[in-house]
Amino acid sequence: MTEGAESHPGGLSRHFAEVGGREFHYLRTGSGPVAVLLPAFPWSAGSLAPLAEALAGEFTVVVLDLPGCGNSHSLGGPPTLGDYADAVAENLGALGIDRCHLYGTGTGAQVALEVAVHHPERVADVVLDQLPLLEDSQRSEWAERFCPRFDPSWDGTHIAAIWWWCREQSLFRPWYRPSAETRIDANEAAPGVLHRRATDVLRAGAGYDAGLRAALAESAARSLERIDVPHTLVTAADDSFTPHGARIPAPGARGDVIELPPAPDRTHRLRSIIGRGADRSLRPPEPAPVAGTLNRSYVDVGHGRWLLARRIPGMGRPLVMLHTSPASSALLEPLMREVATGRPVVALDNPANGDSDPPPGHGPFEIADFAAAVNGALARLAPGEFDLYGTHTGALIAMELAISNPRVRRLILEGVTMFDDGDRPDLLPRAELLANYLPLFEPTWDGTHLMAAWHFRRAFTTYWPWYRRTREGIRWVPMVELAAFQRSFVEVAKRLDTYHLPYRAALAYPTADRLRHIEVPTLIAAHPDDPLQAHSAEAAGLVPGGRWDALPDDIAGAAALYDEFLTGS
Repeated sequence: MTEGAESHPGGLSRHFAEVGGREFHYLRTGSGPVAVLLPAFPWSAGSLAPLAEALAGEFTVVVLDLPGCGNSHSLGGPPTLGDYADAVAENLGALGIDRCHLYGTGTGAQVALEVAVHHPERVADVVLDQLPLLEDSQRSEWAERFCPRFDPSWDGTHIAAIWWWCREQSLFRPWYRPSAETRIDANEAAPGVLHRRATDVLRAGAGYDAGLRAALAESAARSLERIDVPHTLVTAADDSFTPHGARIPAPGARGDVIELPPAPDRTHRLRSIIGRGADRSLRPPEPAPVAGTLNRSYVDVGHGRWLLARRIPGMGRPLVMLHTSPASSALLEPLMREVATGRPVVALDNPANGDSDPPPGHGPFEIADFAAAVNGALARLAPGEFDLYGTHTGALIAMELAISNPRVRRLILEGVTMFDDGDRPDLLPRAELLANYLPLFEPTWDGTHLMAAWHFRRAFTTYWPWYRRTREGIRWVPMVELAAFQRSFVEVAKRLDTYHLPYRAALAYPTADRLRHIEVPTLIAAHPDDPLQAHSAEAAGLVPGGRWDALPDDIAGAAALYDEFLTGS
């Protein structure tokens, strides 16, 4: 992929809000009357980004991640379709949306229909695009066969199965019954679209099918008989969720039926359908942080770039935490909770990792570019003095930030990279690492790139460096648990297109030279099984007043060590 490639929807801002202890995520763009878009289960809001951008000229567009999808918390459960409709109505209330134009596609149309039936005061009009119109016998069959289990396995076969499931849905109707009669007469989804869908399934985890099963338990045709707001039923010949021969109900007094066949201008034609009733403007909420509770938000760092932040509010000087590449700050959550007992904690997804955008431009980037983006976010998240923690790539970003930002008081570096430039045969050669460490994973039609990424990450747990798969490269360390590895891989898959950008900057970073420029109290630490531990004591010696410690195996012990350093003299 090209340097700085975008996988997140451009032109849309990203936000979190909370209602009833449940956090939900949404995209927003445009101005004017409010149009709310609901994607199909289990896809995320990004799947409707093209439609949102087409509507932005005349509407304030809000695209919701439905509960359990994308970045929204699940409802627990098993939830009913009514539970999803109630949750959407609560979300609208939390956003200050009294009444809106509502659009849903596929099973998202089924949720939109239930919102219109049970919360008509919230809906000016509703567009139901490719509403699943299944007979009772079909719903029973689909409920049994449509949603297979994708239990993680070390050989990565669940990754191949997820890709197969996503791709087959653009080929056959239903996907599990391939034949000439069930073939869909349309282009199959592009590899990039399939990658996003597979990643959405990975994000949702074992509960990816909750919304689908809730939809299959209800008859959309019967709900159509109860709707009493203006509505438009949009059908299409390539509808992958409505079987051949399904009966299209005759429109009621307040309804229309429009067929939109697959065509390049379909999004534009949908634009002409949405927005026929009264409207209200959007009043975004001001989140009220609750001490001790972890919440997420996005920070605009300029140039159309957004960084995701995880925060635990509290009293005192904040601790800012930066994670290792290529994962995200989600992996820091257990440590965040341990160290947050005496201070507020902020953890960022590093630029180009997790749910954060890469720096502007096309690269190649330097660690200073990533530090500048983080610094822009901290101007809002931690405007006063703060302490700083970074691990591996995050440690290098933290170093550069501590050198340039006078508001940093104390610095913790966990796992510091030291490489050979031709004068240190005891270190890994920098040139070799730059040549071999960072394969690119361009989406392929058959999903083999995702399987390759799975085994690439698996090799990190068994060899150092991962590409030296010989006896000399074996890592004699305890094996990571499969569930933990799966969680980490999901974070990598989110930004598989840009995961390599901070890595490459880290491999090129002149660590030894920059350590000498640190002027704040610094603790360098590493776990005994960390391959970077061997030279951590040396790195600490390069920092004026630097200190070195081996980390305990347990998180509580590590947190106690960090607390002693941050609060001691």
